[in-house]
Amino acid sequence: MLSKKDQKFIKSLKIKKYRSREKRFLVEGSKNVKELINSDFKIEIIVGTEAYFARNLKSLDCRAEVVNEKLLTDIGTFKTNEDAIAVAQVKNFGLHNLSTRDHVFVLDGVSDPGNVGTIIRTLDWFGFNQLVCSNDSAEFYSPKVINSTMGSFTRVRVIHCDLGDFYHQNKLRVFAADMTGTSLKDMEVLESTVFVMGSESHGVSEQTKAHCTSTITIPAFGQAESLNVGVATGIIASQLRIS
Repeated sequence: MLSKKDQKFIKSLKIKKYRSREKRFLVEGSKNVKELINSDFKIEIIVGTEAYFARNLKSLDCRAEVVNEKLLTDIGTFKTNEDAIAVAQVKNFGLHNLSTRDHVFVLDGVSDPGNVGTIIRTLDWFGFNQLVCSNDSAEFYSPKVINSTMGSFTRVRVIHCDLGDFYHQNKLRVFAADMTGTSLKDMEVLESTVFVMGSESHGVSEQTKAHCTSTITIPAFGQAESLNVGVATGIIASQLRIS
């Protein structure tokens, strides 16, 4: 039985300060919970409906509680949830976990959680398994970010840090995506390079500009003012893999 204390604890993880204090986060929905179960994240509890557990009879190495759909929806962030919610322990990655054997994507002030989640999912598609985020980008463990990844949060290592520390620690070339600069089709990348994606409203920060080797742009053929940052990231990632 899921106690009132458990319900209160799970609800608290919707809020960043409690996620930070407890070092726990929420994973919701059948797809994301399945990916979580198959990952190396430490799961503490899975709360699900009878129908969910009937479809998922795999032995679990964690506590499991059956609840009705109404309660499941009440303790989570979905408008409706007929499947499950899990509580897992966070992983705190730092710059010492960063690999420079492949290109590195950086988010500079990308605050929309849906965009960050989509970018994580996109990088996973193209085989990039890490992402560096400025401290003012959307928090990786936000429910909206996790939900938007569709399970890719289990395969992409996300590092939140001060970008000044990142630039000083790494000697890679830094390319910033911008409305002007070298056309993506003319870009020549022969070694690991940093690609910085800024917010759609403000672009990259002055700090990034100071460390920038070059700016790159995606050629436009129509009249749209700009590209969504998630779409732009996907175009650049695709170019890097097929060129």
